Amino acid sequence: MDIQRLSVLVQCVVAALISPVGSLNFKPNIVIFLADDLGYGDVGAFGNNTIRTPNIDALASDGIKLTHHLTAASVCTPSRSAMLTGRLPIRTGMFANGRIVVNIFAANGVGLPTSETTLAEVAKTVGYKTALVGKWHLGMNKDYKGDMAFHPRNRGFDFYYGHILTNMKDWSNEGDRVLTSQRPNMFYQMATVFFVGITTLIFLKKVGLIGWGLCVFLFVLMSTPMAYIMFVFNNMAWLNGLLYRDFELVEQPIHLETLSYRYTQESIRFLRDRERDNNPFLLVVSWDHVHTALKTLKKFRGKSKHDRYGDAIEEMDSGIGDVMNALDQFGFGRNTMIYFTSDNGAHLEETGMKGQSDGGSNLPFRGGKGHPTVDGGIRVPTVIRFPGIIPRGKVIDEPTQQLDMFTTITKLIGGKIPSDRVIDGKDMLPLLQFKESKSPHKFMYHYCGEHLQATRYRPPQGSSVWKLVTELPNYKPGEDKCYGLACICSNTIKYDPPLLFDITADPGERNPVSYKNNKHLQDIVNKISAATAEHKKSVGTPESRMTFFKLLWRPWFQPCCNFPSCTCSDPVYKDFVDE
Repeated sequence: MDIQRLSVLVQCVVAALISPVGSLNFKPNIVIFLADDLGYGDVGAFGNNTIRTPNIDALASDGIKLTHHLTAASVCTPSRSAMLTGRLPIRTGMFANGRIVVNIFAANGVGLPTSETTLAEVAKTVGYKTALVGKWHLGMNKDYKGDMAFHPRNRGFDFYYGHILTNMKDWSNEGDRVLTSQRPNMFYQMATVFFVGITTLIFLKKVGLIGWGLCVFLFVLMSTPMAYIMFVFNNMAWLNGLLYRDFELVEQPIHLETLSYRYTQESIRFLRDRERDNNPFLLVVSWDHVHTALKTLKKFRGKSKHDRYGDAIEEMDSGIGDVMNALDQFGFGRNTMIYFTSDNGAHLEETGMKGQSDGGSNLPFRGGKGHPTVDGGIRVPTVIRFPGIIPRGKVIDEPTQQLDMFTTITKLIGGKIPSDRVIDGKDMLPLLQFKESKSPHKFMYHYCGEHLQATRYRPPQGSSVWKLVTELPNYKPGEDKCYGLACICSNTIKYDPPLLFDITADPGERNPVSYKNNKHLQDIVNKISAATAEHKKSVGTPESRMTFFKLLWRPWFQPCCNFPSCTCSDPVYKDFVDE
């Protein structure tokens, strides 16, 4: 058979698989691998030559590498909400308006609004079996303990096994804590305030300025918030280390060393069940790696060139390989779309107790997790493989977004896009099939919390992608890092007039382009400014569901297994030995 006839045959096969409206004539399976805090420069396929990621690299070789794939936020909770709903966090209320930028407690009433439609809910309407294995971080209870309104099982997932909140360095059992890592003298400062307060009360009582009643009232008023802070931040592993199997709390606190292994096994178990019932499926594997604390099985420890951070990446890559092998073993390999990505960029400020870096690399981009505006926190390593439907071994440099996957997958599986709200995600399939050569987005809007700080523009002509920036992070002198655990959305350097970057020529955003006396560039700025103004109108007045007081720990919401000890271990893995 000559090359021309072979080419015609391939085109006919593809045409048979794709209907005229772009959806498939079979129901594809969908697997989403979602890493946590993985940097663009941490993966072999994206330039790293010191951390071994053969399975992720194989996906890139067999599919398409997206080099300009963007999250909706540079932190977990808002980013994940956007991927599942196809909507910017500013529209769903899943953004913070204060210093705390993610949900930090399982026991509160914060979660993805029940009015929002998730990808899993769409999949269920067209006959899919759905599962989430791993991190959720989008809430649990809404109005009272046990209502489970925000729990994954009530947000479209038939099966759930995972940690309901997020991994935390407090789970390490090494004495490391989120609070004291940023404020090492916090408890000494509180003790000093308490001592001064008690001394003052005694003095005021002794000189007769206050009576016993007021003295007791002021003592309670002073000591209650201190006791609250002391209790909460000394018990984060117990309060938030909650592992669920469906609605059942099966482990508290979480045994972190074996967690990634168990996520792999639960994913394979779900695939085995689908082999038996032959149902199409959506499987989301949301890894705990590489968010701190960094714990792995013994066989991965000390094996990478990047200490425990590299060990965690290599364990995650191994788990991906095991799930991929299971897909092939059960006959799903050829009819499954696989999407690998990260919820945000690597955490540059993260350090261990000995001062070692526990974060990764976002090179060649500037900034990282929790940083406003800059690409290091939102441009993530991403690969899509779909045998027979999209080509293999290709690279797409056009800007795309994670929230596009909501629309893309919904159309692929024959689901219905909600028509009663703005959906920001676009259908990527024409771009993935190289039927289109340009991004489905003309403009992309970048928020930090409620602050719109940059707009990205892909003109219909040329190859440049432009970014108009009104605010940049207030970095430490000489570093691309912020003070503390992450940047603060309101603590930025404002620019008026805005800065213009050619992201294609300057991906590190180091050299803003002067447009003052350039008609062509001024025209670009004017177009971006006009589009931004229209976008703000479509958003209206957003209401945050993640205000400071809403995010606080509520004792009456706190889950507890085996009261009063509140400790348990998953019985399914009681016989597993980490060797």
